[in-house]
Amino acid sequence: MIGQKRRGQALIIVVLIIAVIMAVFTNSLLGRLRFGALQETEIYQREQALYLAEMGVNQIIANLNSGITYNDGDTITGTVSGIGSFTTTYHTPDNSGFNGDSYVESEGKAGSFSRKIFASIQIGSSISDPFKYCLFTSTGGRDGVKRNYFKNYIYGNQYRYNDSPASTPYPNENYYNKNYAEKYVEETGTNPTYRVKSQDLGKVLYIHTESDATLTVSFVYIYNESYNLSIITNAKNLVLDKMGPANGDDTNWYGAKNSKDNNSTYPIVTHFGSGTVKFNFTYSYDDYTTLYLHGFIYTAGGVDMEYSIYSYGEIDGEVVEKNPQGELGGPWGDTSMKYVTDYYTNPPPHFIIPGTTTKVLPGTFREEF
Repeated sequence: MIGQKRRGQALIIVVLIIAVIMAVFTNSLLGRLRFGALQETEIYQREQALYLAEMGVNQIIANLNSGITYNDGDTITGTVSGIGSFTTTYHTPDNSGFNGDSYVESEGKAGSFSRKIFASIQIGSSISDPFKYCLFTSTGGRDGVKRNYFKNYIYGNQYRYNDSPASTPYPNENYYNKNYAEKYVEETGTNPTYRVKSQDLGKVLYIHTESDATLTVSFVYIYNESYNLSIITNAKNLVLDKMGPANGDDTNWYGAKNSKDNNSTYPIVTHFGSGTVKFNFTYSYDDYTTLYLHGFIYTAGGVDMEYSIYSYGEIDGEVVEKNPQGELGGPWGDTSMKYVTDYYTNPPPHFIIPGTTTKVLPGTFREEF
């Protein structure tokens, strides 16, 4: 009996020892599994953070190719549900030593991990660099420009106008529409007239008409010698009338900053019509007066300037004509075209250059550790 009792006790002890060993083994195994799972999660989150940072770079490049413009320090953000987010910042010029036009800094975050990458980018541009010219047209050459004088203060006189035909840059209509304009006006009929009001000054104004209309925009009630205003219209023909103040002084017209678009300065005129934009500066006085257009002018058609023998026109900016027609200089007086703003490095907002692509420069992708 005693021997059986001792054998039973020994068996219990063995079972307990085995149970302890199994518990220790199980706990160790579970610990390793938990550690392995944690490692897998960390590796996954680190990879996802990198992918999110790359997503930010790709997004900002896609935006640039769609016509969106950025200034130094501008930032975009984005999130992917259930994974994480990115914050991407545009920098110009590229001072990283990789000789890009600019560079992008992008940080991706997933869980408790973040990764930051940099990439130098090359801004897409055509061979003719259209934003460097006083006058840039689809047909090339002066296109019947009469009695005009060109002076390019920034890039030299070889950039007075493009000699060869080329595709012209054009505005992205996602940003040049009634939703982005600070004031929207609807005009009916084939020959409507809109009279600019004092409260229009300083704004981006969109005037919508019938597609075949000739729209007259009259400044008859504006007595300012200088004003800011940006006009966008779809009218086939646009006539800008009586822009000079009644006292016979010179007139200075500047583009307006758009409060709906990060205070970006919009062109003086953005004309989507296929006809002409006519600047009708016809006041005549004993003293000579000049209409100064300080800014960018775009038309899907052509530009014409009409003024009396006592008046002159000067465009201190750039003109882009997609379908030039007529004589830009008009039959009287002389028109001066002076390139005084560097639109190549600071183009008008949301313009697209056909057939060009902004991309990451090969070999410039790098990560900050």
